[in-house]
Amino acid sequence: MKNCIPRAHNPRAPGRLLKICLLILWAGTANAESTPSERSLTLSSGADATLTLPATKSSARGMVIMIHGWSGQKDEVGDLFKRQAKALAERNIASLRMNIRGESEREATNYRLTSTFVSRVQDAQAGVDWAIKHYGLLPIGLLGFSYGGATAMELISQKPAQYQSLVLWSSILNPNELFIGQPAAPFRQALETGEAALQDWTTLLITRAHILGMIGFDPTRGLPQYRGALLSLRGSEDSVPQHDPDILRQAGGAQLEYRILQGADHIFNAFDPTKDYGDRIIKQTAAWFEQTLPAIQAAAN
Repeated sequence: MKNCIPRAHNPRAPGRLLKICLLILWAGTANAESTPSERSLTLSSGADATLTLPATKSSARGMVIMIHGWSGQKDEVGDLFKRQAKALAERNIASLRMNIRGESEREATNYRLTSTFVSRVQDAQAGVDWAIKHYGLLPIGLLGFSYGGATAMELISQKPAQYQSLVLWSSILNPNELFIGQPAAPFRQALETGEAALQDWTTLLITRAHILGMIGFDPTRGLPQYRGALLSLRGSEDSVPQHDPDILRQAGGAQLEYRILQGADHIFNAFDPTKDYGDRIIKQTAAWFEQTLPAIQAAAN
């Protein structure tokens, strides 16, 4: 015969269950609020971009526009830009990184390069314009990697008072510097026939428009009028010359610095898991922007 003694009723059980449910819900919400958020955008130029915001969106105290290098994409090699965006968000700094049209399509176009320096600057400027429209009170910093560095300096030369801080990674001075050290034959063929294959980190299809679109620019011309902060980071083994002292000599600001990472190459050994150069530049860059962007908090419009 089964034991039919009735179980005592606990009037507190529903209340305890409710408390447990509320605690679980709170924990999930708190975890979500502690994580930076990302949002996909399409800029006015047609370029697609990613906006990264601090966990508490209203706590954003600055905005960094990130410009990738030649034939790259918005997350950069080894996800350096994606990781940088997270590091900035953890310091309450928002960021926006865009794909440069005519370079970032990569496999989708068989690595065919059709961008010009003008179109590059247009995409970067579209990112700046979006940031000003939606987060107009936030101070703006620029981060440029390699060819992205020349692009960032062109933005500054056009409107030197608009930016408060600039960080350069392995920056070139001028777009046509990308030709240096490359075999001449593919460039000559592209000029004569319209396009040619160039063996670089992969087989790139360079076009006549792409080559001609790099000639005749001086991105550093406005640096003397720039009064913001400037940090240039480069590896000692970079294939690009150490332009950093020259860049700093031209800049008109008071907070200027360059740092050489001994042993690092042009991409800071991004694909070598035994090296920590990537982590080091990300930390240094995040700290620099935290120190040099004025602390202004503003919610999005």
